[in-house]
Amino acid sequence: MRNFKTLLVIMLALVVASCGSLKLPSPYHVTPSPLVNKGGKVTFNINDTIPPKGFPTKEVVKLEPYLKYEGGSIALKPLLLKGEKAEGEGAVVSYKEGGPINYSDVFDYKPEMKVSELWIKVTSLKGGKETPVADVKIADGIVVTSSRVGKGENVAIAEHMYEKETIISTSAKLYFDYNKSNLNSGLKLNKDSKEEMDSLKNFLGLNWVIKDVTISAWASPEGELTLNQELSDDRGATAEKYIKKEIKKNSDNKEEYTVGVTAKGADYDGFMDALNASDIADKNKIANVIKSQVNKTEREQQIRNMTVIYKEIEDMLSVLRRAEISINCYEPKKTDEEIARLSTSSPDSLTVKELLYSATMTEDVDTKLNIYEAAITKNDKCWRAYNNAAAIYINKGDVDKASQYLEKANALEANQGTVENNMGILAAWSEDYEGAKTHYDAASAAGIDVTYNMGVIKMVEGDYAGAKAAFATKSCDYNLALAQLSEGNTSEATKTLDCAEKTGETYYLLAVIGARTNNTTMAIDNLKKAIDAVPAYKNEAKSDMEFINLKSNTDFNALIK
Repeated sequence: MRNFKTLLVIMLALVVASCGSLKLPSPYHVTPSPLVNKGGKVTFNINDTIPPKGFPTKEVVKLEPYLKYEGGSIALKPLLLKGEKAEGEGAVVSYKEGGPINYSDVFDYKPEMKVSELWIKVTSLKGGKETPVADVKIADGIVVTSSRVGKGENVAIAEHMYEKETIISTSAKLYFDYNKSNLNSGLKLNKDSKEEMDSLKNFLGLNWVIKDVTISAWASPEGELTLNQELSDDRGATAEKYIKKEIKKNSDNKEEYTVGVTAKGADYDGFMDALNASDIADKNKIANVIKSQVNKTEREQQIRNMTVIYKEIEDMLSVLRRAEISINCYEPKKTDEEIARLSTSSPDSLTVKELLYSATMTEDVDTKLNIYEAAITKNDKCWRAYNNAAAIYINKGDVDKASQYLEKANALEANQGTVENNMGILAAWSEDYEGAKTHYDAASAAGIDVTYNMGVIKMVEGDYAGAKAAFATKSCDYNLALAQLSEGNTSEATKTLDCAEKTGETYYLLAVIGARTNNTTMAIDNLKKAIDAVPAYKNEAKSDMEFINLKSNTDFNALIK
């Protein structure tokens, strides 16, 4: 009898164990909640526990999370759980001790998912039959704050290429007789170079301010070394005396200027270059003979010997006995004040370079744009003017005009770093982030700093630490604050926004911080300012999951009504 009672107790226990009620979590614990978009991906976890005696030994349960939103839904990967005596696949759950539910999944974010709900469908598979158990909402979705990147990229302005100081140079040569340093105007070489010297004198007649005069004096290499150095010294002195006289005669220059004379000695390299370029049949042999001499004295003698055999050698040597005179003058320039005035009153009187330079003298955006468009009118082949005008249109938010001008700039001069940078900005604004990266890479290769602009791409990709480092090139910056907030640092983001320019997007982000930190006053006050600045934020706030905890707040509802 006792054995029968014992058996009956065991059988009853088995029945209870196999037929006990299923106890699943309520509510389910989802992190993050609401769901969050990070770099176009939404990742979430479900971490719960089935209590002891909450999962019958022969039970098999399928958990099927899914996201539903207006116009669609997306099924996520299922999770199978089974009791200790159940057949088939699934994670085993102990009847006596219960067990964990550990689930994670990730799906691609689409804009229409912004207002959505995460649900879980529970189905019993006991006995091979699918029996619905429950269909439960477990989270709201989706927070998209990190994608609210501001249009604060750095535009690139092409260099104006205007020189505030331009040195214009003109040169001429004086030739000398063999072993002579006095000026001989009747020398054939001097007669032949008269046109060159006349050009130098005409240049002096422009009366430009002389910066300096440089003179290089030479001797031919067949003479004795010491004599050659003395000759070049004396020829330099003769040339200096000559040019000072010509300056006084041909110009009204009253400014101080320097004359630098360099006595070069024998022009051996000039001779060898002339020999190698000549038509002399034996030039290689001659060159080898000269080069093989053990010292300069013997080399000079061999060159003298060659003049007896080859008349062409003497012709080569004669042009080396010279003084080269270069006059370097300051090109006359308009003053900055004149350029600034003419850029707006008479832009057609300025060169394109002067116009582009004048744009750097004003902070007024509309004035800059007028100047750049005047430069385009002046020269419609100037890619710099098109690029710089496009940069202004980018800052004004006129995408169509900016795109039109950048296409023209790129057609005129492809692969320019400034143009590539600005094209990258427009690509990012149209959400072509791969195209933007391609443009930024090209701009960077051309020496343009694209660090900040790449920070926008990093934000979109979910690399908040990388974005924060990129945005750190600016302080008190909206995008920097957004990266800080996206990393979870609300206090750092608040400090950054406190000194940032107060715009609608700045106030909206401060409202988000208020909501995240349960500072209702901060959230409501800043949301009101945001809506006052940008009325569209009213509808934005209605569906923003950042404000889910304010849905029952009277002031909040009054704002979004």
